Amino acid sequence: MDTAITTSAERDSGAAQRGITTISDRTVERIATRVLTEVENIGPASGRLLGIAVPGEHSEGSAHVAAKVGGDSVAVLDVRLSVAYPQSVAHTTEDARARLVRRVADLTGLTVTRVDITVTALRAPDSPTRRVR
Repeated sequence: MDTAITTSAERDSGAAQRGITTISDRTVERIATRVLTEVENIGPASGRLLGIAVPGEHSEGSAHVAAKVGGDSVAVLDVRLSVAYPQSVAHTTEDARARLVRRVADLTGLTVTRVDITVTALRAPDSPTRRVR
């Protein structure tokens, strides 16, 4: 039985022959949006009119994420979301930022170099609807 030893140069040339994987901006946006559903106290982004939060295109869905993927396996995320009142905005956004960096890297292999977060509104706490008696 013969044993073959493969050098690192031979392994690298084999990887180059198999091709490259390209991940689109839209794919990273969808992954990041899904990751944000794992973070507590985060809600959909609200539009703003004259500084007042108004229902908009993202008000019934989830947070809005825009991604830009660079050629050297890096991604930059721009996130718009709301935070549940009375939660700490700083603590909640840091949790979201850390989760995005870790999970997007795990799922795509990209390095997230920057996550810009815009908090568009504070959401009222979820309260049960009142019933007429």
